[in-house]
Amino acid sequence: MSPYLAPFRVSEAAETLYRRILRSSRSDVATHAAELGWTLEEVTTALQSLIAIRLVRETTDHQVVVEHPRAALERLIDSEEARLDSRRRELSEARNAIAQFAADHRVGQSDSTATRRPAWEEVSAQLAPSLVEHTIRITSGVIRTSVVRVDVGPGLDDDTYRTAQAAVAAGREQRALYPLSALEDPASQRWMRGWSDVGEQQRVTDSPPSEFAVFGDEVVLAVASWHDPTSDFVVIRDEMLVSAFTTMFDLAWSVALPVPDASVETDADRRLLTLLAGGLKDEAIARYLGWGVRTVRRRVANLMADLGADTRFQLGVAAQRRGLIGAARGGVGPGVPTG
Repeated sequence: MSPYLAPFRVSEAAETLYRRILRSSRSDVATHAAELGWTLEEVTTALQSLIAIRLVRETTDHQVVVEHPRAALERLIDSEEARLDSRRRELSEARNAIAQFAADHRVGQSDSTATRRPAWEEVSAQLAPSLVEHTIRITSGVIRTSVVRVDVGPGLDDDTYRTAQAAVAAGREQRALYPLSALEDPASQRWMRGWSDVGEQQRVTDSPPSEFAVFGDEVVLAVASWHDPTSDFVVIRDEMLVSAFTTMFDLAWSVALPVPDASVETDADRRLLTLLAGGLKDEAIARYLGWGVRTVRRRVANLMADLGADTRFQLGVAAQRRGLIGAARGGVGPGVPTG
């Protein structure tokens, strides 16, 4: 017989007794001992381990009463899984510290007398989710995230996702730059709506700088291979580098576009002219507006004809003179970072 209850530190003898109790009508300890051919001491010892984890109980008149196994074992499994999850988080945090300890060791083994920590530490992609979760808890301030691809990254981990969403829902400010291509993918759109619903500020750009997150003014987690979201990660705590990443993000944010709101009626031609003035290519404009590239080019040609322009540069000048750029309802012009 397989020791199914071994994960709960129940012996094979105790499991045999448990199965016997489940199959029997209410009986006392002596009856179970007689039917199993065990001594009273053997039954009592096995019974105590079952009582300890509340699978059975003994009444005042020494009758053995059993709870329905589904409820009892589900309770035990839930408790054990919670304990394992807690232990797993503790071990993940300890593993995340390996890089710091290794850096200290390198300093100790170096011939140099310098004691400054390295500018960054390498972290595997497998450990990145728990590191993000831990960093959210120990930092404060704005979280800035630059996303190259929505379908990969530590944010997809369930525990990390719940921790991050809870922080934003509780009031922590989070700004996210997404690629324009995300507007074409239904799964990416659902992901963005899920974050927008809890309060994330979102903008889109034709090409985000790279895949990274800046936590306040304390920590940066960035892909080790620039612009490759499938690579491993580096953790950066150097004050100057954190500031550099923050500045890079804010510059990209200032020229990025707000996520289109289909519920807001806007003048399509004014939106198109504003995007052209922002330097976006036809393909990027098509992604942003949800049009085909041919539609963009056709409408540009119509605008050139309407405004008497022979080139796109002349179109921009004519549109500017007539006040057609940058004032569309719903706002498609670049914004300015606020802090």
